[in-house]
Amino acid sequence: MIERQPRIRIGEILIEHGVLNEQQVFEVLQSQRASGVPFGVLAERMFEVTVDSIEQAWIEQFCRESEPIDLSAQRFDVDALRLINRRQAWQFEMIPLNFESSGELLIAASRRRLARAVAFAATTLEPVALFRVAESQQLREFLRLHYPMPELTEELLAMARRIGIGD
Repeated sequence: MIERQPRIRIGEILIEHGVLNEQQVFEVLQSQRASGVPFGVLAERMFEVTVDSIEQAWIEQFCRESEPIDLSAQRFDVDALRLINRRQAWQFEMIPLNFESSGELLIAASRRRLARAVAFAATTLEPVALFRVAESQQLREFLRLHYPMPELTEELLAMARRIGIGD
């Protein structure tokens, strides 16, 4: 039997990051129980926590709870790859891999763009998407292979990283 780690909560991560203290998390949780409003929305309203802080905490939670995906060990489905175009793949740093037996679409994305990739998939793609985080360098290698951009050189990527566009 596989032993599951207890789920880490966004409030705990916000405490770790120094965004909220324990009392504030307690107050948000109390309000959440009474209202049913998501934790992040309440934290924004009650304590002016930024959307970016909530997003970063959610990404941290997601990454702690799931193993990174090794793209070299994955099967790529041509039909899955066709669901997005080259611009979308690079813009959201995501690559559709294949369809699970349940019909859900497995997508690898970078940690840096995970929230944007999830939002894009939820509003644009028809199948329900399951996400896994891939190491950025490996993801870029597979993006170059499956969504080549001849005009995208290592020099341009290095320049983008220097000015804060890349990892």
